[in-house]
Amino acid sequence: MANNNRYSYSKVDCYKQCPFKFKLKYVDGHYINTPGIALDVGTMIHAAEEDIANAIKEGKVIDYVRLKNHIILETMKIEHKFPKDFCEPDKADRYYKEKIYHYLDESIKRLERFMLDHPTYEIVGAEVPFSVTIHNKTFTGKIDRLLKDTATGNYICHDVKTYPVEVAKEDLATPLQFVVYTEAIKNMFGVTGDQVSCGYDLPFCDVIQDAGTKGYMTRGLKKLGELLDAIDSGEFEPNPTPLCHWCEFCATNPNQPREGKNLCPYHSLWTKTNKSFEHASEWQGLANHGIVLEDYIKKQSR
Repeated sequence: MANNNRYSYSKVDCYKQCPFKFKLKYVDGHYINTPGIALDVGTMIHAAEEDIANAIKEGKVIDYVRLKNHIILETMKIEHKFPKDFCEPDKADRYYKEKIYHYLDESIKRLERFMLDHPTYEIVGAEVPFSVTIHNKTFTGKIDRLLKDTATGNYICHDVKTYPVEVAKEDLATPLQFVVYTEAIKNMFGVTGDQVSCGYDLPFCDVIQDAGTKGYMTRGLKKLGELLDAIDSGEFEPNPTPLCHWCEFCATNPNQPREGKNLCPYHSLWTKTNKSFEHASEWQGLANHGIVLEDYIKKQSR
């Protein structure tokens, strides 16, 4: 495996979601950009949040008019690019246009209000790059937003997510993403894990959710170690779920890139209109993958 000691949280999360997808991307080298409305909207909102954080950090007046105009123009492009997805309700029964315009009307000033409510906080940076060694692997990435409490010397790490609903309670207990970020902050600033707190900033939900319950670093580091050991051991059994429908290697994905076709014969058959829990082919181990794939391609061409 090329660069088997270099990781990002997204790389580990890919393995956690589906080991076979990890193999296709990071072992076989099928790096494919998958178009999707969630990615485009997320990129747009992240850019706005970065601009706002940098303005606050530098003591500048936030140009909300410019930001709003840019978002409106980008939203029009996204709607034109994904007309069907743009008009589909999400888990909260809201449409993208509704969420984006609520952000423009209310949520876009959320960080400014948050800083006013916490006068001892200062912004260290947005999209803060890091490199840290965990379990003999080098993890690199960027922290969406990093703050410091000047009264205590503690650090606060925010990850911006354009989720339609709040993060489930069970997913807040041991968030591996924040385990990596906390290790990075400890390394950068010479603090202890107790001096770092983390949270998901959800612009479309108007909330910052605290993440990481008591002992989450111990649990998280152990889980990371188990995942890294499994990767090193070459354990790549697929994990087909309804999430396959949005995967670049899944034939049911309406936006599947040409480069992703006929690479994964194990994907779920779940779609928005056919909520099936069956999958295309059975896993028979890596030794038999070529045979399974050949049979799958024959079926696809019929």
